[in-house]
Amino acid sequence: MIELYYVETLDLPGHENMAWDCVLGELVDDVTLRFYTWQRPTLSLGKHQDDSDLDLEYVRSNGFDVVRRPSGGRAVLHWDEITYAVLVPRSSELFGTSVLELYKLISELIVEGLREQGYPVEIIDGRRKALTSVCFQVPSSYEIVLNGVKVVGSAQTRTGEYVLQHGSIILKPHKEVKYCFKSTKSLQIPLIGLYDVLEVPVEGIMASIKESFEKVFGPARPLPPELLERVRSLVGERAWRFVWRRG
Repeated sequence: MIELYYVETLDLPGHENMAWDCVLGELVDDVTLRFYTWQRPTLSLGKHQDDSDLDLEYVRSNGFDVVRRPSGGRAVLHWDEITYAVLVPRSSELFGTSVLELYKLISELIVEGLREQGYPVEIIDGRRKALTSVCFQVPSSYEIVLNGVKVVGSAQTRTGEYVLQHGSIILKPHKEVKYCFKSTKSLQIPLIGLYDVLEVPVEGIMASIKESFEKVFGPARPLPPELLERVRSLVGERAWRFVWRRG
């Protein structure tokens, strides 16, 4: 059976959150499920996303941080949410699965956990792509919707050593995301969060999704202390790489 590590890192700066995702991929030899939250509202841009449309004055006046993700896709405003990351190392049998196969598996496990808490979420089987800078404009293949509206947005990146999929599980939506870009201020973006239906404590949601992963991967283990220390040390060295710099 595939073994599973489990990590929680709450209320970290955005650039450290991104570094954690990558360092775990580099150092950990088993599949890892991580949940995290953000120290302050943070706009994350996809690795190759054009930032020329960014309304920097609006972003700064509202005190939002801006980071570059290691994954592709479009912008997400991380605020009232639980963010998840799944790391699959090269040594895992899952490493060879396709992008969509892994999306489907992870979405199914998240849906199972959310339904256990009473959320009537579903997986969308579509291939629509957003036409703007904002990730949550429309759902893509195997993404998760609530009342027909995207409530979990995910992105994936692959290296020669690991696969990373991470994404936002929205608790409370924030329309401010569309004001972060010059071209989307008047755009109608359907937004919904889990708490529009039912308010379950964050700890309960994380525990429920963790349990659904354990049904596939077996009991989750914390990182060994010496490995955790190595991860933290390397995060400190790598975090600066994800700080957004204009141009």
